[in-house]
Amino acid sequence: MHFSSLFTPIVALLATTVSASPIEKRAVTADQMVTTINKITQQSKALTTVANKINPMNGVPLLGPGAGSGSTSFNDVITGFQGIIQTGTTAITNMDGTAAYTDATEEQKVCDAFANFVVVHQNLLQVVIGKSGLLQGVFLDPVAAVLRSLEGVVDTLAFGIIDSVPVCADKATSQKSDLDDTLGKAICAYTPAGTLGLNLFC
Repeated sequence: MHFSSLFTPIVALLATTVSASPIEKRAVTADQMVTTINKITQQSKALTTVANKINPMNGVPLLGPGAGSGSTSFNDVITGFQGIIQTGTTAITNMDGTAAYTDATEEQKVCDAFANFVVVHQNLLQVVIGKSGLLQGVFLDPVAAVLRSLEGVVDTLAFGIIDSVPVCADKATSQKSDLDDTLGKAICAYTPAGTLGLNLFC
């Protein structure tokens, strides 16, 4: 028997098997997504501690070399946000091509992780908003700039997460909306024209 006569039906059988049982490809598993969300949540929690330490009684918490005279300064807050942005940017790249999860238990893990992130990140932003009165004029701009960058990354990341969890998409969308509102207020608080040092318009 010739090899070609065996090869043709085998190829046909393999093709039939593949089409009948397609292999689901996913860039990021649910567990990996939960790990990433939790990492950003921990970064946010750690940065909250840093932001809480900003105190003019411990030195002038401004920006630039030596700001704060050895105390926590807004430079530290900006650096912390940059770290969150980097983690989020990497996550967005890795999530490319990720399809919606189909296991309800796995989806719920992602939903719970996202909900926790929103709470922790909003708390961070509220602390940062509360410190805005310590800066004035041009000193507000660097913080506003990093917050705008954060907004873009969090927005993209959140949409990617929401698209992957149909089971809680509506609730997660509502949570994202709340986070968007708080982030918008934070940006406003560090925008000279919008704050007057007292958050009058935010």
